[in-house]
Amino acid sequence: MSKQMILLHAVPSPFCRKIDIVVEHHGLSDKVYVQIAKTHDVNDRLEKENPLGKIPTLIMPNGDSLYDSEVIFNYLDDLGDEAKLMPQGNDKYLQLTHAKLATGITDAALLVVYEGRLRPADKYCQEIVDMQMAKVTKGLNWFVDNPPQLQKLNIVNISLAILLEYLDIRINEDAKHGTELGENKGQWRSSHPELEAWLAGFYGLYPKFADTRPY
Repeated sequence: MSKQMILLHAVPSPFCRKIDIVVEHHGLSDKVYVQIAKTHDVNDRLEKENPLGKIPTLIMPNGDSLYDSEVIFNYLDDLGDEAKLMPQGNDKYLQLTHAKLATGITDAALLVVYEGRLRPADKYCQEIVDMQMAKVTKGLNWFVDNPPQLQKLNIVNISLAILLEYLDIRINEDAKHGTELGENKGQWRSSHPELEAWLAGFYGLYPKFADTRPY
C-alpha cells in the first residue's frame, strides 16, 4: 500500500513517541510515511504545514494538516482496527484530563530543558526553572495517589510512561552538568519510587515500549 500520510517527526520528542506507539499498535506504518523535521529551520516543511512550527504534524492525503499530539493520536486511533487507546466509557473526559495532566507535566519539563539549553547563561532564570519543576513535582505526586490502571493499554498510561522516561533523559543528575545522556537516571526515581514500580508494570503490559525509546 502506498504511503498516504506524512508524519513530520523528530526522534527525541516525547510527543512524537506517543504517535509512534499508536501507529505500532494499530499496524499503520504502511499508511504513515515518517519525515524527520528540522524544528529550528525556518525553511523546513514543518513551518509551512504548522503555523506553530511544532512536532508532530500529520499531513493528510488531501494536503490538510493535523497538529497537536493528542489530536493526531485520536485520529489514528479512530483509523485503526485494534483495541482503542482513547477512552470510550462514561469517564471519558476524566481519563482525557488525566492524560492531559501527564502531557502538561511533560511541557513543564521541556521548559526546564529549554531554559538551560537556549537561554544565554547571563540570562538564565532559576525562578522559571523552580516554578516549572514545582509543577513537575506536584503532577508526579498526583499520579502517585492516582496511578493509571494497567489492565489495558490506553492514552493515560501511555502518556505517563512517556513522561517518566522523558524525565530520565532530561531531568537527571547528569543534566545539571550539561550532559543529559550520562549514566544517571531521572531524579523522579528516588523521589517517587512508587512510579518507578508503576513503570515496571507498564513494561509488563506493553513490552514493545522499549522499541520506541528515542535513545
